[in-house]
Amino acid sequence: MNNLFTALRFPESEENQYIMKSIMRVLGVAEITPEIAGPCIAGLTSILAEVCKNPKNPIFNHYLFESVAVLVRRACERDLSLIPSFETRLFPRLQEILGNDVTEFLPYAFQLLAQLVELNRPPISDTYMEIFKLLLSPDSWNRNSNVPALVRLLQAFLGKAPEKVNQEGRLAQVLGIFNRLVSAPSTDEQGFYVLNTVIENLDYGAIAPYVGHIWNALFTRLLNKRTVKFIKSLLIFMSLFLVKHGSANLVDSMNSVQAGIFMAILEQFWIPNLKLITGPIEVKLVSVASIRLICESPALLDAGAVRHWGKMLDSIVTLLSRPEEDRVGDEPEMPDIAENAGYTVAFVNLYNAGKKEEDPLKNIKDPKEFLATSLAELSARSPGRFPQIINENLDPPNRAALFQICSTYSCPIV
Repeated sequence: MNNLFTALRFPESEENQYIMKSIMRVLGVAEITPEIAGPCIAGLTSILAEVCKNPKNPIFNHYLFESVAVLVRRACERDLSLIPSFETRLFPRLQEILGNDVTEFLPYAFQLLAQLVELNRPPISDTYMEIFKLLLSPDSWNRNSNVPALVRLLQAFLGKAPEKVNQEGRLAQVLGIFNRLVSAPSTDEQGFYVLNTVIENLDYGAIAPYVGHIWNALFTRLLNKRTVKFIKSLLIFMSLFLVKHGSANLVDSMNSVQAGIFMAILEQFWIPNLKLITGPIEVKLVSVASIRLICESPALLDAGAVRHWGKMLDSIVTLLSRPEEDRVGDEPEMPDIAENAGYTVAFVNLYNAGKKEEDPLKNIKDPKEFLATSLAELSARSPGRFPQIINENLDPPNRAALFQICSTYSCPIV
């Protein structure tokens, strides 16, 4: 490491991207002890102080921030006592970027701050809470290139200090940001990231006064400009809402905005689009939520909702029994970011400061088993009712797949 840092001081090598990439790679595999971590963070922050004055080489700077992120991640996850010394070194540089509005570096700074917030143990310090105030200012969200990194930082605060979010009107400000993001197709997915983190981390009592406003924002967008991406995000949100706060709160809060709207959303959007959900955590979430809906909700167990119940089960079986490539049409590939793209790139993600995917249903290992046991329990309470509904509403391949699932887990539908 000393040799690599020394090489950056040779004439005309001050911003050599190959050396910085080497630093990043070594930090990604080396055993990082406190004796190594100290000089490395000192070296990286001193380089950062220089490039902040005049960002010239975007590739060098990207590897610089990746090097900081991988060092923070690997050193601090191993030894939490290093966090204060890292903060002492990094904060002046990050505050300089924010204070001087170094546009090229803002997304990087927000991602590093998110990483530090997530590594901290509550209570969150006043220094971070000052940054949280900045985050809630509408002006911070004016540049679209900053939005993904700001959302990442906001999620970190919501996850680490939910009790602070529910003070001093902050939740209303957070939901104002969600509303702003979700109304535009270019940022709607980011809006859902904010909303899902709120739903996941706050009690229903804290959210309840705002739920009507949330549904209004979502229904307005659904009415005015619906896209496949938006509908999939909506299904994931409704599923998360259900598993966190119950099917009754979901159905009642939606219908309080407009009578009967829950069944309309279910029929027009939930049932036909369930098969489009991808990703192991997302598939588990929406399948479990949908299973709970048909097994728990009076709205779907009512005699007048037989067809909806059957069609929902048909969609659940499609989701759980067919391979992703058979369920989902091809989506265009994201183009690679060219190495010579410069700072015109809308947003550059820091791989080493990435958010860990959290499974909101860690207690449920297998959604197929959950389907089989839930249906068996439901049918045992009303013998003879459900086989007929299944025969009338499920496609023959899905009937066979459902029978196979129930047989595998020895859970008959009677």
